[in-house]
Amino acid sequence: MTEVPAELASSVSELTTVLEEAEAPDASPQEREGVIESAKEIAAALEVINDPGTPPEVREKLIGIVKQMISALDAARAPGVPPEERAAVILIVERCTSVLRVIGDPATPRELRDHLANTIDQVYDVLMSSADAYPTQGGNAARSRADAAQQSRRDAATIGVALETVGRSETSEGSRHGLAETADEASSSLQEDSDPRVSEEEREEARKEADEQLARLNEQMKKIALAQGLPDVPLGEAAEVCANAVFKSVPDDRALTRGLERLTPEQWDDEGVKDFWKARESGTDSLDVQAQLQNNKYDNAPFEVAPLVTGLAGVVPADELFGTVGLPGLHCLQSARHLDQQGVRTGTWLELAEEA
Repeated sequence: MTEVPAELASSVSELTTVLEEAEAPDASPQEREGVIESAKEIAAALEVINDPGTPPEVREKLIGIVKQMISALDAARAPGVPPEERAAVILIVERCTSVLRVIGDPATPRELRDHLANTIDQVYDVLMSSADAYPTQGGNAARSRADAAQQSRRDAATIGVALETVGRSETSEGSRHGLAETADEASSSLQEDSDPRVSEEEREEARKEADEQLARLNEQMKKIALAQGLPDVPLGEAAEVCANAVFKSVPDDRALTRGLERLTPEQWDDEGVKDFWKARESGTDSLDVQAQLQNNKYDNAPFEVAPLVTGLAGVVPADELFGTVGLPGLHCLQSARHLDQQGVRTGTWLELAEEA
């Protein structure tokens, strides 16, 4: 890693510890990759921070964001955090750090930079305000609070996808600005909804506003994606990109396990799947799927493309697709179109593919 500014020495030390813990045998591969990718983006941001040509305002924003993202990663590794929630936080941090380069780019318009920095700041507050709501014991009130915190993290994940979409080269300048502005508004309402200091009435109003803004955010991401058209790739490639996007973006592996239960090979049944990791094209009609089993050992097995894609479509319905996986969702729709030509129906994915 590049030279560490004095203001970030303590934070980078924390990040080093998080990286070391991510190498533990019981850490899921998705978590490990999320931490590593976040660290890479933070290292690139440190170079911008150290550059004497970086404007003080930009430097200050980057320092603040780096501190927040490292703090969120550190909190996610605390004892008692459920694995699916830890995975969700790590993924959100990875997607937030993906726009550090945009924020640090001197060519980035100030308004866009401010929207992105505001959004990350607000998402951080949401993650940290819900950090002590993980335990679900202690009666109905505690469970209700934990459920609300979990919903806030799901919504923060959607905002993370929007940030990642802003940072992708395929996204036009006009779309970037609109998406960043809505993400800023949605995260602001979500922050207020998660703030224990506000009244119940204010929280309800903030929740209503957040729901409306998140719906608009999802619609914007769908519009941006469909405007690009479906990728002209064969079924195997489309299914590989789609499966990897879903494996990465659905941190609750119980949902994936249930959705793919009838597809997993018998040799995985005794141990059970802890984390679906990677899918690689291994033929015209199959993908080689790698998984981490509950005993923390890794194994791989062939999965037929048609039932795999159909199963994934059941896990992430079309109205949640782009808000869950982002632009790679186009490959999911292309998979559905290919399978339709073979007489295989993939439910709402095909209906959405027909809009492209």
